Amino acid sequence: MLMAIFGLTLDANATVAKDAVLSLINLTAEEAGAFKVFQLAQQVQPRFAIVDVAAKQISDEQAELADAWSMVLSNLTRVESLVPAILDTLEPTLLQLAKAFAKLDYNKKKCKLHYLASIFCNLTQVSRGREICCQPKYQLLQKLLPFASFEESVVRRGGTIGIIKNICFDVVYHDIILNEQDDILVAILQPLCGPEEFSDEDNEKLPIELQYLPESKTRESDPDLRKMLLECLLQLCATRRCREVLRAKGVYEILREYHKWEAKVGRDSECLLACENVVDILLKKEEEIGLDNYHSVEVSAEQADKFAQDDAAYVKTLLD
Repeated sequence: MLMAIFGLTLDANATVAKDAVLSLINLTAEEAGAFKVFQLAQQVQPRFAIVDVAAKQISDEQAELADAWSMVLSNLTRVESLVPAILDTLEPTLLQLAKAFAKLDYNKKKCKLHYLASIFCNLTQVSRGREICCQPKYQLLQKLLPFASFEESVVRRGGTIGIIKNICFDVVYHDIILNEQDDILVAILQPLCGPEEFSDEDNEKLPIELQYLPESKTRESDPDLRKMLLECLLQLCATRRCREVLRAKGVYEILREYHKWEAKVGRDSECLLACENVVDILLKKEEEIGLDNYHSVEVSAEQADKFAQDDAAYVKTLLD
């Protein structure tokens, strides 16, 4: 049946081809199915180059099934064990895919290509994907960053924020993230900002793009995405140098106002806890912290369980 579906995705009849691709979306929705589809595509004779086919369709401005194929590729790349092999095929086309993603009217058949954000996010699950994303010659991250605040699609926003989060969890890239241009830090902070006015002294700390935001400025509406952004900031607090940069850039001041909003409007206890975790670190003096890198601290499984239980108990009290 799978072999038949592979062939029908290339059928001359557009309706048949569409149904076949939609079948692949359903079949790859779970990890076991995605793995099976990918493996069989490599084994059949002649081989069905599913990743090449998907990339070609997504890159084709006239492809009517570009969105459907991007969902198939998103499902396949979600399986971390498949990502290295998929990257081998995709790497030469990543710049073209990023171009298609960054240009909102790229596809002339009204395909939105939002799921490209999920594909890029999934690729950054592995170290090679993060390395490619951060390489200056590709500038992939710079092309993707503006969509962390893209209001029209939570899929596009979520995928972009997921990329940033995956990179933040890799200490190797913290110096790149906290660069002098502030573009990545702004992408993290902007969705957490509201229309509040700051004093001139506080404003001077903030990156220029975050100063004097309009009264119409709203915060990220999805609590899962807000939590991801706060987790990015927590990871960036790992080393002393990065903590000092965050303090100097007014991150505490932004989170101070965000916490007030979350407690009254957003009312998500996990987001409040994630915010407090960052603020607790930023408010401490380095002499109190007493170490350069939090990642060097070893925590036993027993301690980790206790911390998790304490957090869970505290979370319940936040909105009472």
